[in-house]
Amino acid sequence: MLIVHVLISLILLASVPGCERKKPLPADDGRTVTDRNNPSPGNELIQVSPADVKRFFAGAGKQGIHPRLLFSKDGIEQIRNMAERDAFVKPTYDMIIARADEILATPVLDWGLDGANLRISNIHKISNDQIPYLVLAWQFTRDTRYAERCWLQLERMCSYQDWGADRHFLDAGIASKGVALAYDGLYDYLSTEQKSRLSEAVRRHVLEPGRSQIIEGTGVWKWYLTDNNWNGICHGGIIMAALACYETDPEFMSEVISLSANLIPRFLESFEPDGASEEGMMYWGYGLSNTFIALESMKRVLGTSFGLASMNGFMKTGWFPYLVSGPAGTATMGDDYLYYGVQNKFLSYFWFAGNTSDASLARTHYNACMERNANRNEKMNGWFDILFYDPALVSAGSAVPPPAAGFIRGADYMFISEDPSDINSLYAGMHGGDNNASHGHLDAGTVFIQALGENFIVGNLGREDPYPSDYFTVTPPLYNDNPTRNVSARGRFSYYRIRTESKSCLVFDPDARPEQNPYGVAQVTGEGNDTEGGFYVIDLTECYNRDVNEYSRGIKLNRTRRLVTLRDEFIPKRNSTVFWLAQSPATDSLEISPDGKKAAMTRNGKKLYAFIRSPESAVFTKADRSGAEIGYLPETQPVFSSFMAGKNSINKWYGKLMIRLTAKAGEMTVISIDFSPSGDISATDVSNLESWTTTN
Repeated sequence: MLIVHVLISLILLASVPGCERKKPLPADDGRTVTDRNNPSPGNELIQVSPADVKRFFAGAGKQGIHPRLLFSKDGIEQIRNMAERDAFVKPTYDMIIARADEILATPVLDWGLDGANLRISNIHKISNDQIPYLVLAWQFTRDTRYAERCWLQLERMCSYQDWGADRHFLDAGIASKGVALAYDGLYDYLSTEQKSRLSEAVRRHVLEPGRSQIIEGTGVWKWYLTDNNWNGICHGGIIMAALACYETDPEFMSEVISLSANLIPRFLESFEPDGASEEGMMYWGYGLSNTFIALESMKRVLGTSFGLASMNGFMKTGWFPYLVSGPAGTATMGDDYLYYGVQNKFLSYFWFAGNTSDASLARTHYNACMERNANRNEKMNGWFDILFYDPALVSAGSAVPPPAAGFIRGADYMFISEDPSDINSLYAGMHGGDNNASHGHLDAGTVFIQALGENFIVGNLGREDPYPSDYFTVTPPLYNDNPTRNVSARGRFSYYRIRTESKSCLVFDPDARPEQNPYGVAQVTGEGNDTEGGFYVIDLTECYNRDVNEYSRGIKLNRTRRLVTLRDEFIPKRNSTVFWLAQSPATDSLEISPDGKKAAMTRNGKKLYAFIRSPESAVFTKADRSGAEIGYLPETQPVFSSFMAGKNSINKWYGKLMIRLTAKAGEMTVISIDFSPSGDISATDVSNLESWTTTN
């Protein structure tokens, strides 16, 4: 069988340096350390010493020069000039000024913990939502109102009792990023005393505790040893702050930069081999946007990223958002926000195109930005993209549509498209993966079906936002406990949006326990793609091993017949009540035929039909979306309705298309459903998953 993987497909063979074809990696804006005595160009990743940092800082010639982290004075002038005529720059430029104007009228934010007594929420607002806009507005206009308002907030922040280093270091990492942007970007405005106060505060609240925790192996959650977004955000913030304030103490700053540079590869390696993140799009964007600006700062201030920006998976990750997006939305996984709808599809960042000199990615991203931001006052990506937009690179490239099928390792997301260039084409996606992934839900096997430019079946309803205090706490009953309807303490698997019953999956004998094994991993066992169609088959036995002896799920798209087939084959360990679930925004006007075998879903006047092909006894039912009900199944609603009262967000946009059936112990049960834009289509050949081809 022909095995098709996304990253050996046309899109990446044609456009991503370092993938399959032999092509030199970019020179990393200068040098990578290959010889400690004779620095020379290269791409090796090494252990960085404080002496390396000192030598490269001296060689880069940035002593006393500000701004220097993400932009120069010439770069700001270029953006100002482009804002007068460039169709991409002007709307974002205007938005930055408008946002800064809004901030001028807001009160200065004080220290305070969230409801979980854990996070300093205002630090994130200050560093993410205020400082970048105020700094850039001042750089663009030299209107001192923006610089003064920024300093007023920073002055208050310097008096905070802490920045979260000993409680929730992510706060500290984000704070140091914000201080770095302000120290560097407002350098000509700030007085010597103000700069000293800022550098002393970031050293006391972030750099010194960060250094101590790394060296001594202490600290909450040991963020510096993780391979998730915390690693990139915290180390990135430390690197930026130390580079901004480097001259205040070169010995100390060189040490903390080297410590972070040696530990951040744990995060960058997590994007191997295909550039994907298991954490979903929101954390991909959050983690990497705080990481690549740190690597950019290293390249500008030191003349090198020591090979970090050239790591294999990291070099490919700029394409990730476009590979998990169908015609009508981006697949969401785990604790993600929702990116369903043509205008909500997730964007990449221009920085990745520049880092890889990839003109195709630059043009693809440019087109996506122009399309999705056309009717938005709040432009997606905002200041991140305006700083790294290269019109010459965009002009040199051609937009590349996604491949017709692909399996993206790392995220373990697979998809088949009828025609990637047609917004109205059929599209089917499925998430396999590891239920124990960072921010993962119990969603192995969940599916996404798009047609006619609409989302008809979605695989995830998103996260609880803000996170409740017990959201990451695992409490009984556990997966392998005896059946029970009793819950003694709220925990992660009590929340509806975490549970499998909120996914487009199967659920066996629902009760208070997690419906899938939280440590289960799905494996791809079959795939194919050609001009006739494509399919993927995954083994879900490990994810459902409490309830089944074996279980496989397959999804297939027949391009000739314009037909999607979703098929489940399983052998239950005991007589079981089984729910087949499809989360859908199209249940309000959903019509089920009198015999229960056909369902017509309507979305914005467009119809997609679902047909039950097997088993003969199965019939469709539905649960409409509700502004009051959470969506628990009838068996779990009595378990959680009072216990979780007020703890779950209402899922007012999504209902369920459902099948409820009884499966016999030890016997193979097959559930096969066809989806088509046509309301009258003959049944497919109901062949078992092992026999699937692209044509049967």
